[in-house]
Amino acid sequence: MKKYIFLGAAMLLLTAACSNNENSNPKEQPTQAVQFSFTNEDFGADETLSRATSAAETKPQTVDLGDCEAEISVENEPAVKTRGTMTNASGHYTIRAYQGGTLKGEMKGTFSGGAFTPDATSPQDIVLSAGTYDFIAFNDDVIPSGNDLTVDRTKAETARMGTTTANITATPRKQKVSFTMKHVGCRLHTQFVCQKDIPENITAKLEQTVANAVPTHMTYNILTQAKTYTNGAMTAENSSSPASTETSYTASNYGQNYAYTSTSSDYHYFLPTTEGSKLKLTFTAGTLFWKPLTGTIPQLNATLQMQAGKSYLVKIKLKPNYIYLMSDGSTGHFKDTTFGGGTKTPVGVVADPVARVAIALKDIGDGTLYPWSTLYPPVRGDNTTIYIESSNEYEDMDGYKWTWEPAGTADGTIKADQQTDYPAFYAAGHYNPGVTVSGTLVDKKWYLASWGEWTTYISLGLGFAKNINDAIDNFSYGILLEEALTKVGGKVLDTTDEGLGKKYLMSTQILNGFDPTPNTCDRRYYYKGGGVSGAIPGNITGRIRPFIKY
Repeated sequence: MKKYIFLGAAMLLLTAACSNNENSNPKEQPTQAVQFSFTNEDFGADETLSRATSAAETKPQTVDLGDCEAEISVENEPAVKTRGTMTNASGHYTIRAYQGGTLKGEMKGTFSGGAFTPDATSPQDIVLSAGTYDFIAFNDDVIPSGNDLTVDRTKAETARMGTTTANITATPRKQKVSFTMKHVGCRLHTQFVCQKDIPENITAKLEQTVANAVPTHMTYNILTQAKTYTNGAMTAENSSSPASTETSYTASNYGQNYAYTSTSSDYHYFLPTTEGSKLKLTFTAGTLFWKPLTGTIPQLNATLQMQAGKSYLVKIKLKPNYIYLMSDGSTGHFKDTTFGGGTKTPVGVVADPVARVAIALKDIGDGTLYPWSTLYPPVRGDNTTIYIESSNEYEDMDGYKWTWEPAGTADGTIKADQQTDYPAFYAAGHYNPGVTVSGTLVDKKWYLASWGEWTTYISLGLGFAKNINDAIDNFSYGILLEEALTKVGGKVLDTTDEGLGKKYLMSTQILNGFDPTPNTCDRRYYYKGGGVSGAIPGNITGRIRPFIKY
């Protein structure tokens, strides 16, 4: 008699009925029972799309967003596929057995807690003769039509399918067919990385670049194992990324490293073969540097083609897009300068585009030390000729006045015109940026900035201190400004030697009793006032970095 194997939810052990009459059942018909074992394979761990290092691969894509620049990493496919974790299967499944392209049996049922329960309307097992079979299992998010299985993109997150080939033999009595149920779809989310803290949520919309650019329908033929994809419409999807949680300032060493992250909480699910170049990200809210984020990253990733079961993390570096003052009085970004491929020659970094204030790219005399004044002794009260008095020196924004206006000195003299009495003011007022200026810059004057201007324009404006208290307490992302200066041939604000007389001079000087206190740039990367009580004018010396109102 022909032997059959029964494939069911659990091992079936069929025995002959007990009888004292051996002739009542003279011969048992041997049967076998086979168990199905289902395991779900989750999405793989996020595969970070890191910057390509091969010379043959494309450079990172840089997008000008006005307020900042976005650098999107180039996809570099890992050599080893990251496998997802394995969990117990659950849900409703269809199981089919094929041999030689012919369907030999089908059953349906539900897996829960590791146990399989066949549907009441389904065969309770699949009867097969010994031989080799191709098995396929799929959940209800996969729609069968004959030998074709179809999946819509709306089910890309949950549709699962598993295939295996097994040789069914007459013995042993216990046999098992195991399925690993894999995701049909794939997923992707974004991560913003920055050298400064990300202070608030960033929201955006992920959408296709052109109509019908994204696969929305997949068909899998069981017999040929061929997959075909059909493109269709994609509705824009929200993407929300929270504020960073890393410690402000110190996590990135004050702007040196890309230490601050904001990873979107939203995964976006796609069918395989979806291309990153067919997706764009449009910002809708969030402020990172000076202004709210706006604009669009027109290609989410230049080379990515998604694969089934994989999870991708697209890193987007956000960098401040500093504004430069050009030699002709105009302003522009790095790409507009001769260093970035443009035609303009930069002479300063714009500290406040509304107040139209910029800081020079270099120190005067490449770090030469200048006396604040040579007059001595200082005189109090109405006869003050050197020092100003202020109830809150951080509010003093009158560096131009102290440098160029008669009202900036008690005796009505202009400090910038007096090279002997006020060397620092004279040097700042007659600064030569090293290139010929033209246009609206011809009639503009450089000056020695005040304490408030250093704090407001440098610490807050260019160094991104979070508030005035942080600026006063020596906290900012000064290295970002250093990068902005050096990338166009400028020099960093170098106060590595913090000894008296080796810092940057400010025009604001406060007279405490009869002892003047020199106010200078206190240390590298942070810009605030401070000094040493008891210094006399001849001892107040330092470097000079001029400012200009353009």
